[in-house]
Amino acid sequence: MAKAAQVSVATVSYVLNNVSNQTIPEETKCRVLDAAKQLNYVPNLAARSLVKQKSGLIGILINRAENEGFWKQFRYSQFINRLERLLSDRGYHVVLFSLDASSPNLDIISERKLDGVFVVDVKEENFHLISSHFSTGVPLIVVDSMIEDPLFYKVNYDYADAFTHALASLIQPKESFLIIDSFNNADLVNHFCTHSGIGRNQIHVMDEEHDLKAFLEHNSDRTGIILNEFVAISAAKYVDPTSLTVICTAGCPEIAPAPASKISFGDRKPEEAFQLMMQLLNDPKSGPANKYVLVKAEK
Repeated sequence: MAKAAQVSVATVSYVLNNVSNQTIPEETKCRVLDAAKQLNYVPNLAARSLVKQKSGLIGILINRAENEGFWKQFRYSQFINRLERLLSDRGYHVVLFSLDASSPNLDIISERKLDGVFVVDVKEENFHLISSHFSTGVPLIVVDSMIEDPLFYKVNYDYADAFTHALASLIQPKESFLIIDSFNNADLVNHFCTHSGIGRNQIHVMDEEHDLKAFLEHNSDRTGIILNEFVAISAAKYVDPTSLTVICTAGCPEIAPAPASKISFGDRKPEEAFQLMMQLLNDPKSGPANKYVLVKAEK
């Protein structure tokens, strides 16, 4: 690094490893970084982990059921893509794990030293088994799950607020139906049913498309709310899309049937999850008092 020749080796190391407890002039930082850029310097993750006692790895654990429909396979694509970009821009490497939702094999987790973990759509009975594989001090954030454990943060959409807006868009909300995507976390599904404002006999959980068709044919004269824009694509085959309000939980509102009303959350869930993780990595005790972080829909 010719341009940084006058700079001590220790200072170069501090700059390249982004050590925050050293006072280094801004001009020196710029010279070191400029030289590193010209030399196409790539940090050695293993060496950095030895120095900082951190691996630089963040895990995303997706719990998947067997033979998932396409609406579930695509549900987290945008969330993962956006979260990975945010973490990569901050210098972290992302490791994605797919776990069997019914009987997760956790050996692969034990083989990795992770600085932080996101656990997505997990059954409550499996959550503590998963969390026990991480040492104290490793931030673990649960996404799309209702877990009654005050030790861990949960990031969910504010579904109650979204349902309020959705019902307001319907002509006859009391005569409406609700179609919800199936989740591994049973308490989240019960949360939908409780806060939707729609009777249980008018709520359908999407598992198979032929069951969806039968439900919609039985409710062809009603307006409806649908969670997940990919589910809405299937529903539009059997009912007039103008009678639907789609709560876009997959981050792809542009693919929802055009005539339907839409409620979108934008990129707020990955942004909230990322910011919370950065906060906890910096100081595990610095998180918000409420362990449920609710992401509201765009107005």
